[in-house]
Amino acid sequence: MTSEEDFARALRASADHAPEPPTELFALAAERRGRTRVRRRRTAGVSTLALVAAAGCALALLPDRSPATPTPAATPVGRASLPAILRSLLPTGGTVTEPQDTVPADPTLMTLLDYDDGHGPARVTVSLNRLATPIADATALQCPDTLAEPTTCQSTTRPDGSRLVTAVTTPRWGGDRYWSVMYAAPDGRMVAAVESTDGTPGQPAREQPPVTPERLLAIATSDAWRPAFDTLPVSTVPPAPPVDAAAVLAALRTALPAGATLDPGAEAQDTPGRARGTVSFAGRASQLTVTVEHGWQRGFPDDPATRFRNQSGGSSRYRQNPDGTRYFLQELQFPYPDVPQSTPGTQWITNALLPDGTMVTVKLWTYGPEYRITSEPGALDQQQLIDLATSPAWQHA
Repeated sequence: MTSEEDFARALRASADHAPEPPTELFALAAERRGRTRVRRRRTAGVSTLALVAAAGCALALLPDRSPATPTPAATPVGRASLPAILRSLLPTGGTVTEPQDTVPADPTLMTLLDYDDGHGPARVTVSLNRLATPIADATALQCPDTLAEPTTCQSTTRPDGSRLVTAVTTPRWGGDRYWSVMYAAPDGRMVAAVESTDGTPGQPAREQPPVTPERLLAIATSDAWRPAFDTLPVSTVPPAPPVDAAAVLAALRTALPAGATLDPGAEAQDTPGRARGTVSFAGRASQLTVTVEHGWQRGFPDDPATRFRNQSGGSSRYRQNPDGTRYFLQELQFPYPDVPQSTPGTQWITNALLPDGTMVTVKLWTYGPEYRITSEPGALDQQQLIDLATSPAWQHA
């Protein structure tokens, strides 16, 4: 049985057997992947956020929050205590090490450990966050887009209103593998657990993770994380309504440069706030995805503009337009472990915060032979990507 089948089976079981939350009672963008194993391990904690994005911890998917007085409870658990909690939840019999990576400064509580069962290590990352309630339409609880990498994802709403989202991302060419679980309680408490294994030249990533899918589910749904939520503010502002997918697609066609065409493909596009397709311009064709979220950071105690700049990670490409629009451009590299010394493919990501609080994320990449992402120029250049992400058309989607 494949790891994907294991995970699907575990998910089906989880709807009945995951611990019930108490009755008084869940992001960034990906960081550049390294060309070597050492570099990948140094950045794995941030790379994992490519999947934690679906858990509300990435730039385009951060939840709305506002200050609130915590409900009296046990002594709050801070970030420094999280590694010990995660260690206690990992399987016995393996080797657990705490990497030296620096966890990004962020209101999100996050910890990561490396676990080796004797057959190769995996990195396990857990992040705690809050979603604005009600959580039914939370952008953070959507399955990730599958256009760039094959992903198996399932979402389950349990009888008490809590949500479980599980995903397995598998590489096409022997690269890193990811398994993720998001558990969201009805009051907005969310735990995201992500496990990743490395793929290197001559040594593909493990297909069966050392921490089983069932155990990863148990980690995400464990009661041990409850005290840590007392350090996170509770939102008193409901989330902005999700943006209709058809409206995003229409705005995308409007915002593309003159002469560019978009083929949305035959697959139905009905995920709120998201559109994708093949964009063609000047004789070149590339894949493109867009996510749009109105009211980003509404109710959050920090100033959204400051928060946005901090999320750029000090990017030298961070800019602010005279009208107040803020944006930055990122370059992600996709190495190919099955082809030593090959040139990594390139994906461009533009994040924009518009004056009305609308967050826009645009991703573009170009396929070569065997659907490998190339480093060749795409259909849109960097300035055109910036113009696309900062278009006022998104404010009216």
